[in-house]
Amino acid sequence: MKIKWTPQRLAILKYLDGNKEHPSAEDIYAALSKDFPTMSVATVYNVLEFLKKTGKIKEIHIDPEKRRFDPDITTHHHAICVKCKKVFDIFSDIKLPELSTYIPDFQILDARLKIYVLCPQCKNKEDLRLGFKEYKCTNCGAIRTAKHKPQKCPSCGSRGSLKEFKH
Repeated sequence: MKIKWTPQRLAILKYLDGNKEHPSAEDIYAALSKDFPTMSVATVYNVLEFLKKTGKIKEIHIDPEKRRFDPDITTHHHAICVKCKKVFDIFSDIKLPELSTYIPDFQILDARLKIYVLCPQCKNKEDLRLGFKEYKCTNCGAIRTAKHKPQKCPSCGSRGSLKEFKH
């Protein structure tokens, strides 16, 4: 399998080199699209698929909302913050039990540990409530924390003005 290394594709490769953020295709596109306005998300996905097939990166299945990629292909585990969704590498040799004992009829292809955590930044936030999101009113700027999107702003009463807010 060959690929023509255009400036956009080389930029994606450079972005991934040493990257510890476990980015998604959308993250990569957002970071590079300013410098490469003709680049598409499809280009990013195609390069990621090529790199995955050639063993240069691994797709990690940690986020059900988006595909994430890890340029570090060495054996390691991951800790995922349940609040901010950041992914942290764990390079310690954690002894897993002999899994074939529990699933004797299966061929084990890979065994990686995923640990769900609160990272230090999220753990120290006073207003941490798991499963809640913040919504900001486009009319008055009020911020509301709730499990589900409120129908109207609690401050100004306007309907349909609340948008999900991320710091």
